Amino acid sequence: MKLNKTNIGSIHHYRPFILAGTLASAALLTVACSEKPAEKVQAAQPAQAVSASATPIAKAASASLPKAVETKSIEKAAARQPGSKTLRYRSRDYAVSFEYPWQYSLANARKISEDKALLPKSDGHDGQITLARIDLPNGFYPETNFESGYFTLSLNPALKEQDCKAAIDLEKPSAAQTANINDTDFFWVESETGGKGATSKVRNYASFVNDVCYEVELGVTTRNENGLAKDVNADQVIRKLEAILKTVKIGGSEARTETADLQSSDAPIKVDKQK
Repeated sequence: MKLNKTNIGSIHHYRPFILAGTLASAALLTVACSEKPAEKVQAAQPAQAVSASATPIAKAASASLPKAVETKSIEKAAARQPGSKTLRYRSRDYAVSFEYPWQYSLANARKISEDKALLPKSDGHDGQITLARIDLPNGFYPETNFESGYFTLSLNPALKEQDCKAAIDLEKPSAAQTANINDTDFFWVESETGGKGATSKVRNYASFVNDVCYEVELGVTTRNENGLAKDVNADQVIRKLEAILKTVKIGGSEARTETADLQSSDAPIKVDKQK
């Protein structure tokens, strides 16, 4: 086919429009290609940011939860058991103190006055005041005839020195023995009673210091009415109570004494029989 001048002129006439359209299409394709990845990047960035921020939060939450539970359990354990293995009783009015294991129970003067069963043996004189009583837990001697093991601290400001010694055993004052406890001399006697499935072993101590008669009673009672329970070792119980007695500090001796070991209480108190 031969092109005439008219056709050639038409081609030359439309060439700029064809070139312009081609360039426009190329530009659109370039813009489209450049915009589509940008949209993907912009759409992906928020998702990545949420994922990145959520991961540390989740890790922090999972890591902090056990620590909180662990801290709470530690605080409860600390509340159940004190830092020291012993507690201290002190009467500032009468300048006397002692220490006892934290597992034991303490009854103060008010509680004792409200329950006569907690009182020690009477010294036979008016003016006797019981300041404190310590009881051993029954769980120390399971499946035995153990009923109670106790330590009581009393005093009587109305007694004279000769009456103080006689107060611990009104029937046989000459049978009293002596013991030195923290630079304080005590007189003491021991008595045992029993019958009808019940027994009692009691030690009474007395010391006259600063015109006051201080009195300590250690006691073990057992009950085995049906005869099926195992007998508790009363001497072993007394040794635990003696460990409390070793910490008794009266008046001026308080600043010089050292605390005895209440956990191992097998060492007996040094006793000298009175001549």
